[in-house]
Amino acid sequence: MTKDIGEKLRVAVGSKNPVKVEAVREALVEMLGDKVKVEVFGVDVTSGVGEQPFDDEIAKGAINRARKALATTNADLAVGIEGGIVKFHDKFYNLGFVAVINKKGEMGTATSGWFELPAKLIEEIKKGKSLGDVVDILMGENELSKKEGLIGVLTRGAVTRKDLYKHGVMLALSKFLEEFL
Repeated sequence: MTKDIGEKLRVAVGSKNPVKVEAVREALVEMLGDKVKVEVFGVDVTSGVGEQPFDDEIAKGAINRARKALATTNADLAVGIEGGIVKFHDKFYNLGFVAVINKKGEMGTATSGWFELPAKLIEEIKKGKSLGDVVDILMGENELSKKEGLIGVLTRGAVTRKDLYKHGVMLALSKFLEEFL
């Protein structure tokens, strides 16, 4: 996967969600600078997990997204990002799991930062609704997950969903960056 300066690194994101695609693009630009030209594009693939992933399903969904994006494109790298909920010490947290796979099948993984979910959201999710749907209903928004996300609402824009995913992408990509040093 080593690229010479002037060649383009093609990166497929296993989603057309603009937040995920932009998080990957920004992470690569910040990490590689001018060393490598980057082309990042979204691919419409399924995660293979439920609409509201919990615990291990989050990692499975991200890995499935990355593998499918790599298999359906001529990309050098594929990135899968899956948001979900984890129960830890009797509290529920939202996070994004990130999987990065290269053409050799090597994988780097990481998570975004975690944040505790308000109890009133958990009550609705336990009734079978997805976090995205619950947040949209409570906020009177449509597709907040394609904008600032719940964390953007809770932090009044100080941290957005893209910010969380971007750091997760950087951490998962770090395994591969020695090739560019």
